[in-house]
Amino acid sequence: LLYGHSGASGAPGHAQVHARPPALTTFLDRQKFQTATAMAAMAAKPLARRSTAFGVSDVIIGTSPLGGIGTSISDAAAAAIVEKCVATGFRDFDTAPLYGLGKAEERLGEGLRRSGKAAQCRVWTKVGRLIRTTENVADPDDVEEANVPGKGIYLDSPKDARPVQDYSWNGAFLSYDDSVRRLGENIKICGLRCHDPETKLLESLAVCTGGSLEGLSALRQRHGTEVSIGLNDADVALRLLQAVQSGTQALRVDSVMLAGRWHLLDQTGAEVFRYCAEHSIAVHVAGVYASGLLAGGALYEYRKPSMAEKKRLQSWAALCAEHAVSLKAAALAFAFLPACVSKVAVGLAAAPLVAETVALLAEAKAVPLELWRDAVAKGLLPEGLVEGL
Repeated sequence: LLYGHSGASGAPGHAQVHARPPALTTFLDRQKFQTATAMAAMAAKPLARRSTAFGVSDVIIGTSPLGGIGTSISDAAAAAIVEKCVATGFRDFDTAPLYGLGKAEERLGEGLRRSGKAAQCRVWTKVGRLIRTTENVADPDDVEEANVPGKGIYLDSPKDARPVQDYSWNGAFLSYDDSVRRLGENIKICGLRCHDPETKLLESLAVCTGGSLEGLSALRQRHGTEVSIGLNDADVALRLLQAVQSGTQALRVDSVMLAGRWHLLDQTGAEVFRYCAEHSIAVHVAGVYASGLLAGGALYEYRKPSMAEKKRLQSWAALCAEHAVSLKAAALAFAFLPACVSKVAVGLAAAPLVAETVALLAEAKAVPLELWRDAVAKGLLPEGLVEGL
């Protein structure tokens, strides 16, 4: 992986005009971890519990389904989902170049324009992968093979599209320009997330001098876009935040989107939440249905669940039934339980799910505190995770 390499060869509109000096200050050089004592004290502190109501305005519509994740979708069906969301009152959307290798961004932009209220909507997208065609990939070694069409989980990716990893300053600017083009006219990007820097090399590139987080900071100064990180690995998220905190103020992170690490079956994101609460960093939670398992799906983390995971799911279902609460509503309510969570992302694969989500929000607001206390008593949640439980 070449530092500052755009991943394109002769692609129009991709001159490297935003490059920073390629001095590689390593991740470990800049990182200053808190002491073990301080970390242990933070880990022992319960998360503050939300005291305010939540609703449609607190939900981000995730758009991985618009890229055909797991199931192909037509352009018309994708636009109908977005239009229905806007008509129902949803205004926040999260997308990424990875989703369908550009297809989700294109479909989201079209749906927002068709809604007639694009100017009222906010879009977060991501950097870290540049989408190129086969003829415009300068170095095949930079291609992320796991997400090449035919190998990845996005069924609507254009066959000649190739995801090229680039976590440089220059790559952040190029990715932003590409996303603006794919989203199309009258769509404003309000935030940019550094997406999935989940290897040691990508971690280092993201936070080093001239890395993507510095690029996002420069884009914030230029366009007012929020600086965020979006990933699945809670340990990596915490290390990135600590590295930024120990660096310069220019690298301030505004929000974190953590996927799959805060739901009824997994609370390993708690330490990230505590850190964000102490440093006034907004938390956006994704993957609240455990990649579909809590919503009636057959897979967990895109694989078949283990027997232990199935038994835990059954225990949660039984507990919810005791309290006359649906499992999906409990999952949604749990996502909003910590006070540090400002947004919860929900992906919708069909237009009828929009109305269902509104109904679930209403049900989730009525989930009794006793359900969570019973969950602690039954060992489904750890004691002291959230205050008052």
